[in-house]
Amino acid sequence: MKNKTLLYGGMVAMQALIYGMGNAVTKIAYESITPFWSMALRFGLAFAVFLIFFGKGILKQLKDVPLMTWLPSSLCVAATYITCNVALDMTTATNVGFFISLSVLFVPFMETIILKRKFRLKYLPAQLMVIVGLYFLCCNGGSFSFGWGEALALLSSVTMAGSLVFGEKGLQDMNVMTISTMQVGLAFGASLIGALVLEPNFNVMSVEPSAWMVLIYLAVISTCLAFWLQNKALTGISSTQVSVILCSEPVFTAAISWVILGEILSGIGLLGTVIIIGCIVAETWVISTVNAEPEPEEACESITTAFLEEEAV
Repeated sequence: MKNKTLLYGGMVAMQALIYGMGNAVTKIAYESITPFWSMALRFGLAFAVFLIFFGKGILKQLKDVPLMTWLPSSLCVAATYITCNVALDMTTATNVGFFISLSVLFVPFMETIILKRKFRLKYLPAQLMVIVGLYFLCCNGGSFSFGWGEALALLSSVTMAGSLVFGEKGLQDMNVMTISTMQVGLAFGASLIGALVLEPNFNVMSVEPSAWMVLIYLAVISTCLAFWLQNKALTGISSTQVSVILCSEPVFTAAISWVILGEILSGIGLLGTVIIIGCIVAETWVISTVNAEPEPEEACESITTAFLEEEAV
């Protein structure tokens, strides 16, 4: 069980690394492309890749499952990216990064309601300490203001939590590729509508070659591969653990931004990084220990089996 947890946890860590790289290079793309068109092109290209290589199997499975199997998680994914992007135009990236990462607090409660999963208090200490670490990392010990941008970023954290929990539920009846494709497709539709309404004067000829390279990375690696990694991980570990490991994304973003953009963390930011990594390791250990514990019914069956075997002897 612990090996399984480490394997799927590693997939989420790789996803966080991919997102961290994407966050850093997106600044390069934004020099010649607007945010909504960036998302529309990114998700449109990713959706096309999924359909070209896996379209036949995807369409076949969609005929066999109800709409509500994949729609809730896909709507949450689209809402997450839209609200996050709008928030970035209204407040600082550090504030947005902090509030979005608060999804780690919402996931356990959503699991209890949607998946009927028992809430375990063992998870809370590490999750709360992660928030402290994120605060140090994202704002370097400064104070937060709270306005419409922060409100949208907080909403984005709720929808991100929903995408994880509903995604885990949908994966009980769908395969990883199909649900990933539908999430990307709906995000593409929502981004395209936003681009046409809010950024109607976009000129595709003005996009620099460097921005196109970034868009290809965002589409193929940061969308196709990253979505597959997340959904694959959700078949082996819980939404709670995925959300905790994803909190490492700001750490990767900070490290890669230092290399690519020359952005340097302060001492308090480095402290936040240490806290986040320590909490992720601790949470992984706690959850793997909990997963190894037999459920009450299983424990009763084990005791009964052992008693009957002893009587037989």
